Amino acid sequence: MEYHIEYASNESGKSEKEAFVQNSFSQTNGKGRKGLLVVLFVSAICLLAGSAFYFTRTGKESDGPLYGNALDESSSDDFIITTLLKSPGGKKFIVSKLTELVASYDKDGNSQEEKHSGELTTTEERSEKGEEHYKKRFGNLKISKKSEINFADAKFLMTNLESVNSFYLFVKEYGRKYKTEEEMQQRYLAFVENLEKIKAHNSRENVLYRKGMNQFGDLSFGEFKKKYLTLKSFDFKTFGGKLKRITNYEDVIDKYKPKDATFDHASYDWRLHKGVTPVKDQANCGSCWAFSTVGVVESQYAIRKNQLVSISEQQMVDCSTQNTGCYGGFIPLAFEDMIEMGGLCSSEDYPYVADIPEMCKFDICEQKYKINNFLEIPEDKFKEAIRFLGPLSVSIAVSDDFAFYRGGIFDGECGEAPNHAVILVGFGAEDAYDFDTKTMKKRYYYIVKNSWGVSWGEKGFIRLETDINGYRKPCSLGTEALVALVD
Repeated sequence: MEYHIEYASNESGKSEKEAFVQNSFSQTNGKGRKGLLVVLFVSAICLLAGSAFYFTRTGKESDGPLYGNALDESSSDDFIITTLLKSPGGKKFIVSKLTELVASYDKDGNSQEEKHSGELTTTEERSEKGEEHYKKRFGNLKISKKSEINFADAKFLMTNLESVNSFYLFVKEYGRKYKTEEEMQQRYLAFVENLEKIKAHNSRENVLYRKGMNQFGDLSFGEFKKKYLTLKSFDFKTFGGKLKRITNYEDVIDKYKPKDATFDHASYDWRLHKGVTPVKDQANCGSCWAFSTVGVVESQYAIRKNQLVSISEQQMVDCSTQNTGCYGGFIPLAFEDMIEMGGLCSSEDYPYVADIPEMCKFDICEQKYKINNFLEIPEDKFKEAIRFLGPLSVSIAVSDDFAFYRGGIFDGECGEAPNHAVILVGFGAEDAYDFDTKTMKKRYYYIVKNSWGVSWGEKGFIRLETDINGYRKPCSLGTEALVALVD
């Protein structure tokens, strides 16, 4: 595997926070091209040696919070060095960085000529004689008129190997294969931007949650949003009356909640009561609406019938006529179609294939998992509904902070409007340090099941800050909140 990553010029590099050179330099008298060559040669040797040392070190120690299992047992430091640094692409990378390093001084060449005109004349007399010798050693590498290089620049260049190494580990862990060098460059720049945001967040003290690199690392937020945040908002005021199978909350809660029943508003987690099925991964398909609604039905079968089943999201993606498959859907219309379809097959009978086009198959299985009706949850009854009815299918406004959530109680920035569907499976509380009062404080949270795999968040779950009654709903949580019912 060979990688060739091209980087923008020094000016554009600043905007990407990946400038490989610094503007400051030592203003000393010129020492001629010979001095420059010595410095360049030493810099190249240092860079190659430092690269080998860095990758050897990080290959062994990359078990931190950002890359917990980046390398498998079959990987070796020699493999990484050989593949990335000793390949033609790696050599081109080193040469391009040296070229950029030298070229960064060209812009100041004119002023230096005026200041040291006598010295430059002497240099020019020697330049023609030594030009052929330089080309033999450095090929077509541009030689700056500046006669001395600041060693700090070479040191700064070497420190950026961390981001290159991190990108390599990311590519290896997630099996990325880019078609062109341009695509790799684009993905690298997106990766570095995300990595810097993660590091900046985790370096702060007054935060309740941590961020970490994951499968979305080489996507810009615009790309991520277009691909994964595809929930469509349903206007209940305008179209709610057209829903045929929706029922009234008060009628239902009276059936499932015993009279005079009370419950602990601080904590209830359906994962501890065998009411939540394993986390799944929607992969490269905007099918959050299907995973959210189907996951709620799975929980109903677990709670009402004591059946732990995996129901087919793919059948919903293929057969829900009121939704648009991998391009998004509506939570209430998914429940409507589920009833109209006469139920869903198991995942075993109708397996998930993500974004591979499939024709709808209605009669592929004998046993179908059905729901009777569904209902909308009042905004002040979330904890009651979770406790007595089960996990809820809810909407949420996701941001890039949310996308790279690793653990803790999320109190970060949210999206502008609901754009993702998840499952509310419980609520809880814990004591956490308050940096404002410098004391321990009780923090309440909702427990949310996502559909981005178990490597995301807290084994596929996220905790969102709320209050004792559950009235606070960050990130527009539950703007749409529904539950299906199984008798």
